[in-house]
Amino acid sequence: MRRTAAALVSGCLLTLTACTGGGSSTPSSAPGEADVVAWMDKVCAAVGPTSKLLADEPKFDLTDQAALKSGLSDWLGTKVSSVEKSINELKALEDGPHPKSKELVGTAESGLGQVRTLLADAKSRVDSAADETQIVTAFTEMATKASEMDAQASNVQRKLGETGLAAAAQKAGNCKDLELSASSAPTS
Repeated sequence: MRRTAAALVSGCLLTLTACTGGGSSTPSSAPGEADVVAWMDKVCAAVGPTSKLLADEPKFDLTDQAALKSGLSDWLGTKVSSVEKSINELKALEDGPHPKSKELVGTAESGLGQVRTLLADAKSRVDSAADETQIVTAFTEMATKASEMDAQASNVQRKLGETGLAAAAQKAGNCKDLELSASSAPTS
């Protein structure tokens, strides 16, 4: 199951790529550079707790179907709540000091919305599962779909470069913290 949880994390870490140093490295020379860096720091702070929370793995007790079901449901519910919180915090940051703030935040919100839907659907399937096989199938299918979300991560990364916000992300403390989270994410 460790591999399926890692697949979920890899798909969900699209929130992380919005704040790492990829994309265009064109330096920002606008007079409000400090404001843009401070805003970018808030964007990364909005998604930071979610990216860290998504990096944990559920504990499976395959010997007790009720414990498996409730544990996985709780795990997924916590993730859904965290993603929703990040989306709400990002909405408040749409009108940032950079002319393309709304573009970047909108792309991140869209990706997080897909993550939320994926997790909520899996939680619903787990909650309605009649047996252990259905529970494991719901989780496995979610993990498979999560790995397919790599395109969303690329969209956010591309948008970071297109908007010229990569340099600001490289200077923002909360974005640097997210870079550390990416390097410590499970790989198998």
